[in-house]
Amino acid sequence: VGTGASNTAAIVAGCSESGIAARICNDLVLNGYNDWFLPSIDELKLMYQNLRVAGIGGFALADYWSSSERSSNYAWDQYFWNGSQGEGSKNGASYVRAVRAF
Repeated sequence: VGTGASNTAAIVAGCSESGIAARICNDLVLNGYNDWFLPSIDELKLMYQNLRVAGIGGFALADYWSSSERSSNYAWDQYFWNGSQGEGSKNGASYVRAVRAF
């Protein structure tokens, strides 16, 4: 917990590809805030446990990307349909939830 912002910065610095989850979050400006990031796998787990389970946040029953790398080809996903976690191919598609620290 607490590594999502630094993970996002590292991903953006190391990958110039547009449309990646980390860049979408990093470039987001919403309600006057521009400090959004892609959460780490542990941050997503807390979001599942404290928000999704309580019916808060409008989460889809789907896989969400984290900023936590599993390997050079895989990143960790949080499954918001059952609370488990797994690896997703970086070439695959998953949902994205931008967050900010407060």
